[in-house]
Amino acid sequence: MPHPALHSAHPEFLSLFPPGAAPEQLAEGLTWAEGPVYVPARQAVIFSDVRQNRTWAYTDTGALREELNPSGHQNGHCLDAQGCLIACSHGQRALLRQEEDGTWTVLAERFEGQRLNSPNDVALHPDGSLWFSDPTYGLDKPEEGGTGAPMELPGRWVFRLGPDGALTAPIRDRLKPNGLAFVDARTLLLADTGDGATYRYDLHPDGGATCAGEHFRVSPGKTDGLRVDEAGRIWSSAGDGVHVLSAGGTELGRILFPQTVSNLCFGGPDGTTLYVTASTGFWRVATRVRGQGLEQ
Repeated sequence: MPHPALHSAHPEFLSLFPPGAAPEQLAEGLTWAEGPVYVPARQAVIFSDVRQNRTWAYTDTGALREELNPSGHQNGHCLDAQGCLIACSHGQRALLRQEEDGTWTVLAERFEGQRLNSPNDVALHPDGSLWFSDPTYGLDKPEEGGTGAPMELPGRWVFRLGPDGALTAPIRDRLKPNGLAFVDARTLLLADTGDGATYRYDLHPDGGATCAGEHFRVSPGKTDGLRVDEAGRIWSSAGDGVHVLSAGGTELGRILFPQTVSNLCFGGPDGTTLYVTASTGFWRVATRVRGQGLEQ
């Protein structure tokens, strides 16, 4: 019998997990865990505790260690085309890259002379560009680094940082853009925590984007972070756990957690471990699939 935390809505769902798979808690006592990314070169997952102003590393050998304290209220992370760690910093209102010596380089902090709001989540496009959402949570919430500083930009946008360093804002029609994931080079999924829906965008060769409509909604809660696996299935955070959907947005099943899930990523030695940040805890679940784009 499958573990009761695996709630199937379609026969395909249970085939995504090995026998005995179940959520396993790896850390507790956090305040708002977020932004996990697996770094193969370090054999570790890096994740944030935004409100404690720290980041953590959990290694393949099972060691949990503090990375940054203070962290600049880092939130979302990804790897760039060279495998460097990219971070969204609420505190610095910037997109950052960690260099080999551990220092941080500011990649983007202003657009057309105005400061960014508070970069939230980031994803790597196949062409090497970095796309990141820029809502105002890091301005509005003191516990997430907010100082009461006003917005300088006229909106909450999604930015594209090209391989040449050019910064553009191709998506300007969302309320509170948040988690984002590429389905392929031509399609982006973008969660809007302002209206609770996740939207599909058609991407253009020139770096532009056109909204193709609402793709799905989760309930309870909202999609915050999301990932796409190698078969195109969508793994979305939700109020009761992780919802797994078909490429078309039909729910296949849920992994139930005792707290609200904020974000998730695939990783581990073979790329099939699902790591989950859920409010005050950090978890993992064994699967039979890999995240899209993982090179293991």
